[in-house]
Amino acid sequence: MFRGNAMRTGLSSSSLPRRPSLSQIIEFGPMVASPIYDNDIIYVATITGRIFAANISQKEVKWHSNITSPIVSSPLFHKGMLISATFDSWIKDMVFLEKNLVFALDTDRGDQLWSLEINGDVFSSPCVVKDTIIIGATNKNLLAIDSINGNPIWTFETLGEIWSSPSSNGDSLFVGSDDGFLYCLNLDGKPNWKTKLNGKIRSSSPCLSEDNLIFIGTQNGSVYCLDQSDGVIRWDKQLAKPVLSSAAVLKDKVFFGSSDNKIYCFDCDTGSKVWEFETSDRIWSSPAISKKDMVLFFGSLDSHIYGLDISTGNQTWKFPTMNMIDSSPCIADNMLFIGGRDGILYVFGSRDG
Repeated sequence: MFRGNAMRTGLSSSSLPRRPSLSQIIEFGPMVASPIYDNDIIYVATITGRIFAANISQKEVKWHSNITSPIVSSPLFHKGMLISATFDSWIKDMVFLEKNLVFALDTDRGDQLWSLEINGDVFSSPCVVKDTIIIGATNKNLLAIDSINGNPIWTFETLGEIWSSPSSNGDSLFVGSDDGFLYCLNLDGKPNWKTKLNGKIRSSSPCLSEDNLIFIGTQNGSVYCLDQSDGVIRWDKQLAKPVLSSAAVLKDKVFFGSSDNKIYCFDCDTGSKVWEFETSDRIWSSPAISKKDMVLFFGSLDSHIYGLDISTGNQTWKFPTMNMIDSSPCIADNMLFIGGRDGILYVFGSRDG
């Protein structure tokens, strides 16, 4: 799923070279949604409303499904189903289905298994907790949906649009809203606590650490560390521009991309800045970490993909693409996958692969 797991840590146990080699490029169509991977199949959703399943080792498209409405929500793989949602008004002055769907496709054939019509657009990427799909929408609602049949289970209404992707530690759900609150709910959709932050929580998603912490950014440029159990703010920092990227966390360090063109590393406990790295344009892509190799990978709107040494922030690798990258990388099976607005999925691996 988006960020690799329901805690949205951005961590992968796959091994990658510090300077990965390009192994394939596949043209699918412009991508904002992040690719996801399972068992040699990469799943890709496009702004043109198509979902593709491609076999990486055989270098062929297994199937594709035309949903006919823009998809910017990163899909979720769960028990032979691919679950995603539409953002019908994504392209200015155009409508497609004139409605939005949360839907499930069969991962073997691409056939639609179920769909649920909702009134809001969906940017939020789904997570799954105990066979329940949790997803947010611009109609201000967080939805819980039965993954088996697509029936709604409960709805929790906030006071603002939900662009943030929900996360879970297995016992509680966390989601940010344009109303500026970070919410914690139990698995039945009842609120445990909510904490007011500085500004809309636009597309930054709650990143949960093993140490009971939450990391999240706001459109006003604030980054926060909160306690998962009670929502108390441990520390916060003010950056110059909006933080739309979701954080990644590894041990005692947390990493944020920002619209001030920089990626920051902070100490999880104190909030003190360890390093910063500047690109030539905004960073909306959420960083992913190869924890074996201690390298952080992300895209920038300057049309490049970067690799940084986690300890120092020094650049280990930089790769040019043909348009801006706001999709987030997927690291799996010792490969790196990232899609761009240029319509191309870039696949990187080892030099001897």
